[in-house]
Amino acid sequence: MMSMPNDARLDDLVAAIKTLLASQGRIYMHFAEATIERFGRDGEMTVRLGLRAYGQWRGGEMRAAHHALGKDISMATLIGCCDNASTYVIKDDMDESGTFEPCNVRFDVPYCPAAEAWQDAEFFQWGHVYCDEFHQACASAYHPDGNVVIPQNMMKGDDHCHFQWIMPPGAEALELGESDALGRKLARDYQPSGELEDAWLALKRSNRLLGGHYFTLARPLIERHGDAGRAAVVDALERWGAERGRLLRQRHETAGIEAGLAAFVRHHDLPLALVWESAEVEASAARVVVEIGDTPQDDAWADADVRELGALWYETVYPAMVAAYLPGAGAHWASLRARGDAVSRLELSRGRWPHGSSDARMPSPRPEPDGQRTIDQGVTQRRRMAPSIRFETACP
Repeated sequence: MMSMPNDARLDDLVAAIKTLLASQGRIYMHFAEATIERFGRDGEMTVRLGLRAYGQWRGGEMRAAHHALGKDISMATLIGCCDNASTYVIKDDMDESGTFEPCNVRFDVPYCPAAEAWQDAEFFQWGHVYCDEFHQACASAYHPDGNVVIPQNMMKGDDHCHFQWIMPPGAEALELGESDALGRKLARDYQPSGELEDAWLALKRSNRLLGGHYFTLARPLIERHGDAGRAAVVDALERWGAERGRLLRQRHETAGIEAGLAAFVRHHDLPLALVWESAEVEASAARVVVEIGDTPQDDAWADADVRELGALWYETVYPAMVAAYLPGAGAHWASLRARGDAVSRLELSRGRWPHGSSDARMPSPRPEPDGQRTIDQGVTQRRRMAPSIRFETACP
């Protein structure tokens, strides 16, 4: 079982949380774009089904965890003991503007890393679709009488989002019986011993959600569109990986970090060193090897029995990311836990990859839009600063 690193610092955890929340928004954006470009109106429904599946998955997992903790299944518990770190980065604003009653929770959201990423890319329409589809699916999966209304939304041009999570005052309490093994396992990540572990557990839970967001988007694509849908999954992952590589290179240059294979691993954009069990086993200017054990996202894929999709994620994202971060470099997974190996082994190399491995490939060319929808791909420097962050994530 993973434990918090002894040298973890709150500032590092906060930075990783911000990056991870933005990455969650961007992976959805690239999936929506790749799907709609290929499949038009039918693809729009595929995107919506993926968002509903994501909401159902998260609502179900939160209900299982909260039930194992002995909590009432209400809108107040859903928000007060939320799985995602997004509620914690605005805790002060929620407390100031919010109403928190079992059947009536209302609060403002002035800052959202995902919304910032979507605004920068002018991804307003389908960002709005995310807010409508995901949140309602999550609320009703958590409790059949749960509903959410978002009358103000940054994706509609408002300067903040206003959420109303509601259920009828006379809603019957759910008879859930004994908690199950999954709920008891997930419940451990809602019980911090202090402020630092509070932040670490929020990061850990959010990394699990990244894995869940991916597979709930990918699965309906493949189920509805077959081989063409799988090709769209690969395309979306390559776009996302390449963008992450470019953004990571920009962050390193801004921070004065010299780009290189070791810097790619040691200053990674996902929480590799914070909530992934990892060890650097070889490092030189031309070659770096990292072994990775348990990760929250691998755990999510195992619980959902979608390890094959997890393997596709690793084998597609990292070559694209490395090539965009350091042109001429390649990435190869010599082993993967998602493939049944005891440990995942990532090998990075500069120059020609041995034996012409396809895992060192550059991202595939993007298809031309089919004329049914065009979405601006531009990504610009973030323009806003986040408000101060106060972590108070222990479930009430």
